[in-house]
Amino acid sequence: MLDEKLKRALMDIAVGCRALALYGHEDKSLGHLSLRDPEGRGVWLKRAGVGLAEIEGPDDFTLIDFDGNKLFGSGVVHMEWPIHTEVMIARPEINVVGHTHPFYGCLFAATEEPLRGIGHEGCYFGGDVPRYRGTSYLIDTQQLGRDLVAALSTRKAVFMNNHGVVFCGESMGVAGTLGIALEKACRQQITLASTGYQMIEPPREEVLMKESKLARISTLDRFWEYYVRMLHRYEDVHGKIVPLQG
Repeated sequence: MLDEKLKRALMDIAVGCRALALYGHEDKSLGHLSLRDPEGRGVWLKRAGVGLAEIEGPDDFTLIDFDGNKLFGSGVVHMEWPIHTEVMIARPEINVVGHTHPFYGCLFAATEEPLRGIGHEGCYFGGDVPRYRGTSYLIDTQQLGRDLVAALSTRKAVFMNNHGVVFCGESMGVAGTLGIALEKACRQQITLASTGYQMIEPPREEVLMKESKLARISTLDRFWEYYVRMLHRYEDVHGKIVPLQG
């Protein structure tokens, strides 16, 4: 069932899981990435019960249809599968979806503060990120998934109040780079706010200009190549990822 092209695509998502773990997105066995099935059958979702850092290849993914029915694979399906299916139903240009609980992203999601463009990373999101204000528990029904998608709208990231973040993109490079950038932007703003120093933001038109240049698909894909290289260097030295959080 898995041709070589699909195996390579799933291997890229497996590498994405580990890279996100290395850059602050690991949280026990929670958190998941998905890939749109190229044949339109549904989504390939990271299996439940293992952490992002433990994902190694295609066998760690399960194919589900858009109603959550398992079509292929022996892994347990994450309860929050509707996040992935509903984003991909509503957004045909999106091929990769991630949901994680990064430390600073979770803190930021528990505030009413807008994410500002105080550094380049904040500008990737136009100087703000929408918020889903429904349940702080699991997005475990299709209706909750649709509500989350309504908050996401046409954007590529959304804060989930008192819960975590969702990020997505046309490719693993886009989604992964945005996920890492979102956590860094939250860390920058929380750290600066804790100093009590005056927070200076660039003009709105400059934030939007930086978004148009830095958040282009080609640029994000190129940045992702760097993160993958750093992951492989880390794994060459340490053998496996040992997350600092979770």
